[in-house]
Amino acid sequence: MGLFSKLFGKAVEDAAESMFGDEKHYFDNLREDDAPQPVSQKSSPNPPPPKKGEVVRGNLPWGPLMPKEENQYSFGGSYIEYFDKVFREEFPDFGITHAQVEGRYHPATVFTFTNISGRIVLIVELMSEKSNVKKLAYKCRNEGTPYLRFYYDHQGWWNARSYVANRVRGALSV
Repeated sequence: MGLFSKLFGKAVEDAAESMFGDEKHYFDNLREDDAPQPVSQKSSPNPPPPKKGEVVRGNLPWGPLMPKEENQYSFGGSYIEYFDKVFREEFPDFGITHAQVEGRYHPATVFTFTNISGRIVLIVELMSEKSNVKKLAYKCRNEGTPYLRFYYDHQGWWNARSYVANRVRGALSV
């Protein structure tokens, strides 16, 4: 308070003491042995190392380890079959169709979600990460139709079931 007390006198120092006095006395009275001690983090014992040839899986939908959860790469079919299965099982109240769209260099698959009245409520595009086509995204934005994009070949991104379902659920506001 040296500068303030020189400029404004004792009034500012008294005001600060009245505002923060209790906190100051608390810290003045705090003894070192009363200081909070770090909490020991007893974690569960480390799991045994994987056996030779055993596949190790993580819990994240991205990263170098394949997640334990069902994902595009652990599914027994193509990526289109995987997304179709997830969409139909997670969103049975919507009509879902898909079509192949030829791109300039890489084809894309477009899933269309419709409500009971047949109105389009969401467009989901599956495309290669090498593709940079934004034509459909612009069209959807101009029409006011929600749009999502998933890359089926992005390194380290597994398209886990919960990730896909949560993104679609968020876009549908369900």
